[in-house]
Amino acid sequence: MVERQGLNTPLWTACICAFLTWVTAQAARADDYQALGEEIVAHVREQFLDVKRARAWAEKHARYGATVKDAVQFERRTNAALGELAASHTAYYPKESSENLQLRSLYASIIKDPAPEAESVGADFVKTPNGFFVRQVFAKSPAAAAGLLRGDRIISVDARPFDPVRSLRGKDGVAVLFEVARAKNAPPVRLSIAPRKTKPAEEWLAAQDSASQIVERLGRRVAYASLYSCAGPKPLELLQRIMDERFAGAEALVLDLRDGWGGCPPEFLKLFNPVAPTLRMVGRDGKARVWPASWRKPVVLVTNKNTRSGKEIVAFEFRKHAIGPIVGERTAGAFLMGRPLPLSDGSLLYLAVEKVEIDGVALEGSGVAPTVEVADTLFYAAGADPQRERALTLAAELAVNL
Repeated sequence: MVERQGLNTPLWTACICAFLTWVTAQAARADDYQALGEEIVAHVREQFLDVKRARAWAEKHARYGATVKDAVQFERRTNAALGELAASHTAYYPKESSENLQLRSLYASIIKDPAPEAESVGADFVKTPNGFFVRQVFAKSPAAAAGLLRGDRIISVDARPFDPVRSLRGKDGVAVLFEVARAKNAPPVRLSIAPRKTKPAEEWLAAQDSASQIVERLGRRVAYASLYSCAGPKPLELLQRIMDERFAGAEALVLDLRDGWGGCPPEFLKLFNPVAPTLRMVGRDGKARVWPASWRKPVVLVTNKNTRSGKEIVAFEFRKHAIGPIVGERTAGAFLMGRPLPLSDGSLLYLAVEKVEIDGVALEGSGVAPTVEVADTLFYAAGADPQRERALTLAAELAVNL
């Protein structure tokens, strides 16, 4: 064996080869980010709603991915660049993000991919500079059964930093340990929750069904319905059926459109059309069925700063036609037409492709103001929900005054 300067030649050769392989891999990875960035630039240039701004943006950011070193940096740089377009429905969602899964579930028929499944505990989380907080706990979900509360801050899951997708992957039916902070500087609360594999759109529909209930308030029967998303025909059909059947004996209705995704079509407002006919049908058995085409009792809408897109159609028409009071906060003002564009690595570009007006009014950037303003006190709420409580009380008061 020949040695030179104290180095073993085969070992030295192997080290050189390994180094060159690593360099090649890094170059390939950098090239991938450059190519992915060029995909996004091309989509913006060809499909963003404002042609002039799209071209100027594309020219400015033509090779923005060339110097990106990792996925985290690419996500940050991409969304910072997209932010310059100052448009709602415009963001980049990596393959591993919950928003990616949710949009693919909502737009499965458009994207032409099977709706994805993922493990879920049945809760909606919002990411803040101070970590993830629980925004909603879906009724009859594993999270609800385990005692997770609105406003909890997620400290860790199985002693690791929390991510809504990665922390639960592969844990279908397997209990994981959530450690949450229910109040600032309080000892952590530990909860064992077993995720279940589901499709997001199906989970939201099940949550809508489970949350629809009649509650007693001021001696009145008040119906409560919550829609995380009203995209597609199924949420509207379910709400109509629940209103006709389960809520038939209620004296007022609270309709909660906070958080989640939009999607409410204009025909949603038919549920509250005061001039729609009521049909009475009698079969050969002599039994009568009454089909009310719309809700004619008091109704209260609940909105917050995350009520967006198609849900803002409902809020706008509630104010314009005095259908019922709106409790909560001004809506998001996110009122453009967005299109999900799958990218080559499985990530998604959500891009605004059309401007939208309602009755000649552009809600983008302005939103709809509530008639009864109630702040959303989410962080460390310990399950409290002042907006919902005020809406239920107001609905009961309206029923009392009939």
